[in-house]
Amino acid sequence: MRAADVGPLRTEAATLNLRRELPWLSIMAAVTAIEAAYWALCARAGIAPMPRVATYVALAGGGMMLAFLLRLIFARRKERASWTAVAMGTVLVGLGASFFLPLKYAIPALVPFWLDRPLAAGERYVFGADAWRIADALFGWALVPIDRVYGTWLPVQSVVLFSVVLLPPSVQKSRAIIAYVLAWFLLGVVAAVLLASAGPVFYDRLLGGDQFAALTKRLSAGAWITRTESDAMWASFENQRPGMVLGMSAMPSIHVAIAVWMWLAARSLWRAAAPAAASYAIFIWIGSVQLGWHYASDGLAGALGMLAVWWITQTLTSGPAFVEYGSSRTTRGGLSISCLHGHSH
Repeated sequence: MRAADVGPLRTEAATLNLRRELPWLSIMAAVTAIEAAYWALCARAGIAPMPRVATYVALAGGGMMLAFLLRLIFARRKERASWTAVAMGTVLVGLGASFFLPLKYAIPALVPFWLDRPLAAGERYVFGADAWRIADALFGWALVPIDRVYGTWLPVQSVVLFSVVLLPPSVQKSRAIIAYVLAWFLLGVVAAVLLASAGPVFYDRLLGGDQFAALTKRLSAGAWITRTESDAMWASFENQRPGMVLGMSAMPSIHVAIAVWMWLAARSLWRAAAPAAASYAIFIWIGSVQLGWHYASDGLAGALGMLAVWWITQTLTSGPAFVEYGSSRTTRGGLSISCLHGHSH
C-alpha cells in the first residue's frame, strides 16, 4: 500500500468508528437533555439546587482515566473506541450525574416520602423481623468490611462503565451503555419519585419513634462511612442546604440495579467476569439491607427493574439501525480498514 493512501484510510476508519458509536451517544445525549429540562423546571420551582457540572465532569474524567490505565495493563494491544467517542461519552456521563443528584434532592418536594411505613411493616410481616436484623444476624461479624466495600460502589461502577465506553463499537457495547443510561433515568429518577421513600437509616428521623434505633446503634459499631454519609444527607435535607452528598431515595435501589447491570454487561462483553460480577451484585444487595440504606424489597425492585430495562434495550438494539452499526470491519478497495485500528489510535 502506498503511504499516501494510509492517511485517508485512517480518517475513513475513524469516521466509521464514530458513526458506529452514534446510537448510544445519541440516546445518552437525549436522556441528558431530558434530565436538564426536568431540572430546569424543578429549579424554577425552587426545589432543586444548581448542578455541580464542573465537579462531576471532572469526576467522570477521573473514572475514564482509571479505566484507561487498567486497559493499558490488561488489554493494551486490543482495539478500542475512538478518542472522540470516549471524550463525548465522558462529558455526557458527567453532565448526567450533575443533574441526577439535584433531581434526587427534589423528590420529597414533589412527592412526600410515603412508602417507608408500608415497606417496613410489610417486611416485618413477611420476615418476622426487620430485614436488616436478619442480614446482621448472618453477616454482623463482617459489618466493618461490608461498610468499606459497599462504599466503593461508586468508583467501581464508574470504572466498569468507562471500561465499556473504551471498547470498540459493537451492538453489545451500545446495548450495555443504553441500558445503563435508561436505568439511571427510569429507575433512579422516574420510579424514585413515584415510589418515594427514604430508607431504614432515615426512618426514625423522618417519621419519629425508635423503630430503627437498634440499627442506628449497630451502625455506630464501626460503619463510619454509612454513618457519615447518612448524617450528611439528613443535614442537607433538614437544613435545606445542598452539599456534595444529598438526596435520599430508597425504592428502587439504584445501587442494586447498577450492580445487576454490571453482571449483565459482563455476560455480554466479558463472560469470564460474569461470576464475579454476580457475586458483587449479591453483596451489594445484602450490604444495602444490613447497613440500613435499603429495605430488602428495594433491592428486589432494583434488580427486576434492571432486568426489565435490559430487555427493553435488547428490543431497541435489535433493529436494523443497530445491526448496521454493529459490524466492526469494513473494506475499501479490498483492504480491511479495521487492520489499521491497532496503529491509528
